[in-house]
Amino acid sequence: MPSDLPSPKKRIDSKRFYTAFGVIPFLYLGIAYSPPWLFSVFVGLTVLLALWEFLAMFFEHTRLGISHILCFSSAVGVLFLMHEHLTPHLLHWIGLGITLGILTGFLLIPFTMREFLPSWMGYGFGVLYIALLFGHFILIRQLPDGIAMVFFVLIVTWLSDTGGFVFGLTFGRHPLAPVLSPKKTIEGFLGGILFSLIGAVLCHLWFFSVMSLTQSAMMGILLAVCGTLGDLTESAIKRSVHVKDSGTLIPGHGGVLDRIDSLLLSAPAFYYYALFMELGL
Repeated sequence: MPSDLPSPKKRIDSKRFYTAFGVIPFLYLGIAYSPPWLFSVFVGLTVLLALWEFLAMFFEHTRLGISHILCFSSAVGVLFLMHEHLTPHLLHWIGLGITLGILTGFLLIPFTMREFLPSWMGYGFGVLYIALLFGHFILIRQLPDGIAMVFFVLIVTWLSDTGGFVFGLTFGRHPLAPVLSPKKTIEGFLGGILFSLIGAVLCHLWFFSVMSLTQSAMMGILLAVCGTLGDLTESAIKRSVHVKDSGTLIPGHGGVLDRIDSLLLSAPAFYYYALFMELGL
């Protein structure tokens, strides 16, 4: 999440730690012991919550209408097709290309990009941005050693978030992207890479032997970069609609979308790297 410039009044919100310590055991049990179909249901629930936040934020209202219902139904359909492996990788690549193209627009012109998207495209973008990107966890889970892979992506990406927050809070001096996220710093970004690199090496030594030590370290750096880009793209979207957080569901962390934003790009990056390297295939 965002790295903060130091301030004498800035304090680490204790709710962040209480929430994390309360959720982590359930998250571990849900990933380690649930069958693939139940894991996909958990991913689906997360997607629907994040998509609801996105629609409320992007269209500036929380009224449930036919467009919302169609959007949710489309998201469920995308996740079902991914769970059943009914879509070829070419369609994934096309969807990714469209999503990344729109996200690039938000990064380049965050205050005006929304004006270029007609209403119907905004709904479609929401489905691709959240359901398609986060749905890659379903594909990762179904690979051999998929449980270990899911844990690797989560641990390394969230360690990058933690490192970015801690280093930014402690050492942050130079803004990384002042227009998109004024509190995110270069020092925080480097701290995030350091934390994710250490986390990737520890994961390899502990449980993640599907990759070599060098591959794990390289993936740690890649996930840190992708996680930061995921964070910045969500910040750009929030800038376009002039909101600070996507929601308030998670104490100390904002909304569900705020919590998974860094995973939206790191999950696809890991999955296609695994395919390219034929890991576990």
